[in-house]
Amino acid sequence: MTTVDKTDVALSPVKRLVSKRDIGIEAFELENGNVMLEATFLDPYHLIRLNIQVDPRTRTIVAAKSQMANHPHSICPSVTEKAKLLTGLVIGRGITKEISKRIGGSEGCVHLRELAFETVNFAATVMMGYDEGFGLMSREFNILDEKKRFDLSKQILKNTCHVYKSDD
Repeated sequence: MTTVDKTDVALSPVKRLVSKRDIGIEAFELENGNVMLEATFLDPYHLIRLNIQVDPRTRTIVAAKSQMANHPHSICPSVTEKAKLLTGLVIGRGITKEISKRIGGSEGCVHLRELAFETVNFAATVMMGYDEGFGLMSREFNILDEKKRFDLSKQILKNTCHVYKSDD
């Protein structure tokens, strides 16, 4: 008689996939040096696209637009115009609060807000090392010694996670 280890059962319960949500973001360097991020939010009810352009020299969003190809309610696409309100925001401390004010809440869309959060977070990653002359999503920056990468990024990432926790 075969015995079943109860810990194995807990780790792999019988399950049935009922839904899935995907957020995908691609970053492109434009001829003018700006970064264009194309983001997609996809679940069974939504297909939302967000496109933002960022000037990496100032970390400022210089253009933003959104569209909804699939949505649960006919009025949903009316909120896509709010994406333009992201223009002028600087990717840095306090941006998530500003995004929430501009495109979230009862006058906005929780999914567009979530997509914007993810997109600006990825934009910050793409620009890591840019100010030190490494370029966008630089391989040279990424292959630096861990301590050197830490030293170069500690001010930008201060208090964003336990690695960059500041005692001051």
